[in-house]
Amino acid sequence: MRRRHFVQTLGASALVGSAGCTGQSDDTAPAFEVSSPAFSSGDELPARFTCDGDGVSPPFVIERVPEPTAALAVTAEYDGGVFSQPVFWTLWNVPPETERIPAGLHREPTLDMLGGARQGTQPPNEPGYEPPCPPAGQPYEHRFQVFALGEKLSLEGGTEQEQASEAIANALIASTRITVDYTHPAATDS
Repeated sequence: MRRRHFVQTLGASALVGSAGCTGQSDDTAPAFEVSSPAFSSGDELPARFTCDGDGVSPPFVIERVPEPTAALAVTAEYDGGVFSQPVFWTLWNVPPETERIPAGLHREPTLDMLGGARQGTQPPNEPGYEPPCPPAGQPYEHRFQVFALGEKLSLEGGTEQEQASEAIANALIASTRITVDYTHPAATDS
């Protein structure tokens, strides 16, 4: 199943990468953009968003959503190697007019504060953001990807992360990514 996710993600990335290369002119609208007031691509992921801190979900600012987006989605995964891309957060059916996703979303399957957006789970955990806690002592790349979807997903909140990620990839119009590193500190004797 993970290999299929890798292949689908690779295919979706290639699709997104080539989508912006055809038929552009100088009057093309600016590209879909997402940023976070907490970090930028290339930064270290603040401990607040990991198992070493409060473990809360990070905030995002969304700009220039492409038409005809029906919903937004977020996935977060860390790079555990070619065949291991552990997904620790899926969020989908965020209304396309949303400009900000706040930090610290509740760990619930459905978020009324985000227009009924839904979150996935990694059993036996609760739905929502599972703070990353990679193996200690070495840096791991973490990818937060925001997707513009061509349709709202019919998945219920609490769907397993991998199934939600596949559905998100299948409804993709455009995506943008923030990549950060995080090193879980090695245990020290006190």
